[in-house]
Amino acid sequence: MKFILLAAMVCSLVACQSKEEILHEQYVIEGRVQYENNCANCHQSNGEGLRNLYPSITKSRLSAPELAKLIKQGRKSATGYMPANPKLQAIDIAEIITFMRHEWGKNEQTFSFDSTRIVLKQID
Repeated sequence: MKFILLAAMVCSLVACQSKEEILHEQYVIEGRVQYENNCANCHQSNGEGLRNLYPSITKSRLSAPELAKLIKQGRKSATGYMPANPKLQAIDIAEIITFMRHEWGKNEQTFSFDSTRIVLKQID
């Protein structure tokens, strides 16, 4: 009986979520997977990086469009190198950025596929 009541409560909470909230959760979940597969090797699972070799991204001040460009194009600078990720599609990058903002930026706003696609068209 307790299990049925608990299941009913969980279902009612999920049913109360808006379409936007559900989409945001999907982006965060998929973004976590994409981050682990494409970013964590250097920046670590916790986003803290490896001292001077790979920077921490937990306190990044880059905007979402700047992050999208950096993820896709990479960057060489006097302080380091980040390889480009040409295999990542706009949806992958949107999910990674949404995950990063959710996890470390305390920003619950979804960086949408459409926004990412617009940014990436500017650099092609």
